[in-house]
Amino acid sequence: MKLNSFLLPALAGVAAADSAPRHAEAYMLRHAKQASPADPPSIPNSLAEAILLQRLSSPDQPAALGQIPQSLDEDDAVSYINQFAKPARPLFDGLDADADEPKQLVIAFEGVTASQYEQLKAAIPRVPLAFTAPGLGRLPAKVSSRCAFGPSINPKESDSSRCWSGKTQYLQYDVAKDGNIIQQLSLNLAALKSYANEGLMETTIVFLDSSSDELRRRQLNFQKDRVAGSTAASDKTFVSSTHGGQGDKVYDAFAGRPTAVPSCFASQNACETATASCSGHGVCVDRWGKDATDRTCFFCHCGKTVEKGGGYKGGDEQREHVYYWGGATCQKRDVSTPFWLFAGVSITLVATIAFSIGLLFTVGEEKLPGVIGAGVSRSK
Repeated sequence: MKLNSFLLPALAGVAAADSAPRHAEAYMLRHAKQASPADPPSIPNSLAEAILLQRLSSPDQPAALGQIPQSLDEDDAVSYINQFAKPARPLFDGLDADADEPKQLVIAFEGVTASQYEQLKAAIPRVPLAFTAPGLGRLPAKVSSRCAFGPSINPKESDSSRCWSGKTQYLQYDVAKDGNIIQQLSLNLAALKSYANEGLMETTIVFLDSSSDELRRRQLNFQKDRVAGSTAASDKTFVSSTHGGQGDKVYDAFAGRPTAVPSCFASQNACETATASCSGHGVCVDRWGKDATDRTCFFCHCGKTVEKGGGYKGGDEQREHVYYWGGATCQKRDVSTPFWLFAGVSITLVATIAFSIGLLFTVGEEKLPGVIGAGVSRSK
């Protein structure tokens, strides 16, 4: 008897959980009457999200359907798009075609529990279930109205000029926080059906999958904790390697954060390990080695390398090229000397040409002397 009294509440909880929606559901009120499928299809959440965003699109703000999920056959995906998406406009239709299209309203409900799910189902009787979408959470769309529920779903221009902007409307409600919204939906269902029959507005009612939002929040919190832990670890490594004592603290200069390489290392081993032996282009030396001090400051003293063939294919193998290196880890090639040589020669050449042209122009502007015309006699 005691066992039965213990199991009955548990079984009741299981039964209530079974009646709760395990995935998102979309109900549609459309102008064009379509036969409701006996078994509504279950489509991937990415395709369902793209279809809902396409219904909220407009010529000014189009929405792309994106790529077809790999788990879905291409023919099936095209069939679902033709069934549930907003009809595509003809290519050469004018601007008057927009006036004939019905407005689009999408109402999303989140935080739906088992009991609230039954209340929502009772609030929209005989509204056909279009499709289901496992894992469909919040839509990446902005709620377009802050008015009350009644004016927000009224597509008539005179009554909803303050609550509508354009020809689409997206509303989202948390059933757990706003318990009155289910009653509002039930009271205005007849008006929504009337708008759909008249061709003024088509309505899509979506019960979002609350488990997907909870999973996303957990993933986001996990990523934040992971980033915070890695940041603290890298900061600790930076402090211990730059301000360490006699121990050989290692600082990995290429580990990501922080990106700055210390100007001093506690030992030669730490310097060589952190900078990969100065990238093979220098040596770690003590800045105060020549002075009799207790301080140690090892840094990379960059040198030069000699390569044959110029370091590229097709070069003269017998010709040697000398390269100089710089940077905190000697990772940068020093091109200051060739740059200044090239820049100096170029500037000098341009100045010489400009001076020559100016000199020729100045000489050409001078008047010719009168001696040239002295031997020329005027014809009679």
